[in-house]
Amino acid sequence: MTEDAAPRGTAVDVVLWPDGPWPELRERWLLAERWGLRRGWLWDHLDLGGRPVWHDAWTVLAAAAATTSRIGLGTMVASPNFRHPVTAAKAALALDAVSGGRFVLGVGAGGPGVDSDALGEGPWTPAERAERFREWVELGDDLLSRDRVTSSGRWFSARDVALGGGPSRRVPVAVAATGPRGLALAAARADLWITQDVARAGRTAWEEVRRQSAALDEACARRGREAGTLSRLVVLGYGDERPLDSVEAFRDAAGRYAALGFGTVAVLWPTGPRSRERLAVLEDVAARG
Repeated sequence: MTEDAAPRGTAVDVVLWPDGPWPELRERWLLAERWGLRRGWLWDHLDLGGRPVWHDAWTVLAAAAATTSRIGLGTMVASPNFRHPVTAAKAALALDAVSGGRFVLGVGAGGPGVDSDALGEGPWTPAERAERFREWVELGDDLLSRDRVTSSGRWFSARDVALGGGPSRRVPVAVAATGPRGLALAAARADLWITQDVARAGRTAWEEVRRQSAALDEACARRGREAGTLSRLVVLGYGDERPLDSVEAFRDAAGRYAALGFGTVAVLWPTGPRSRERLAVLEDVAARG
């Protein structure tokens, strides 16, 4: 190992899939831990792409937490579409306990589709979705941070709820956001900001993430928060980037996003064509990290 695959100080996470028999999923988690990947994340959806098997993310995370001992775990991401902040905060505290403090509660606004339609609510306008997200994150953070919470909102409420949260037990919160309202929420409440390598408005993915990162800096400044106190994670391979095509491709992508201030890059666990080749790259990347 003569050269690092990622810039020094850059952590490598992986996004896994809850879409197979548990023995196969367990082996993926154990491999990720053995290879030295920093954290494993699970997509939190009711369904994705019509797969015949798509397990509940929180249940699989609990099993993974009990099976592993070092790798971090997180939701990528829970949303107001079908999760209530009271029950989600309770589950987060349990996962924190089962994992020995390795769990991160990742949250996002969610979008239209199966998740938002399943409970017979919605559809919501973009403004309503943003307001639901703000209420969810603020109430969820309060439930994790305080001994007892009463809150009455338009979308979510809690009445004299004591879940066992408090300053010493608060689970870290990661906010996935790309727009002004979500970035302001991340600046106000998050320990970690999450974004993805998706191109928009004629900009490349890197240019778009650079724009978002600058907007987050401004949101932090408006809050009086040092931008450097908010950790940043970018998911590569979801959109335009192909970080597991080779070690060199990973090094190039990780370096470009590290230059924007991202201390963590996450890649998708390879599936389908070329999965063996890309798994070899992932193992190599983790070993060099």
